[in-house]
Amino acid sequence: MPDEQGGLVNFSAPSTGSFASGTFTENGISFSPTTPGQGGIIVSGTSPNNYANPAGYAGNYMAILDGHSETLNFSHPMDIFGLLWGSIDTYNSLEFLLNGVQVGAIIKGSDLAAPIAASGDQLGANSNAYVTFSNLLFDEVILSSSGNSFEFSNVAAAAPEPSTWAMMILGFFGVGFMAYRRKFKPGPQLA
Repeated sequence: MPDEQGGLVNFSAPSTGSFASGTFTENGISFSPTTPGQGGIIVSGTSPNNYANPAGYAGNYMAILDGHSETLNFSHPMDIFGLLWGSIDTYNSLEFLLNGVQVGAIIKGSDLAAPIAASGDQLGANSNAYVTFSNLLFDEVILSSSGNSFEFSNVAAAAPEPSTWAMMILGFFGVGFMAYRRKFKPGPQLA
């Protein structure tokens, strides 16, 4: 379940900034155009050849038009990211970053596993789906499109559980200790 810093975003009311400015925060997720003036736009309904409501969804959503991208920032690392992805296209992409460094490969609509189909079908159940990405650590997500358009809503993210952090810290300690022992392994003493 997402915590307060990554709670559900359905583009209903920003807590800071404004939808019109393109830079805003809603439920702890900060949105901004990756390049000024070339970010996503908050819309509802359909504009032929530009964007379409995700199938079965009524309300505001973000559309990223051809050549544009939107950056989502989190104040601390997350390990789960989900969104209602409408009319999934091969040219829609997501990039996960941690401290400015890319984590894994850039994921395109065409990379998603069956039964999801990156066909751009505006009404099909397999090309309009809630998609969740997990098992990666990130504090930034860049959503982009090289065609009209990448439509999404109901964005959510979750942070690792405290027990996960504890295991990671213990693991790092263990690796560090093993490296230390290997480097400074006691050997025969010379007199």
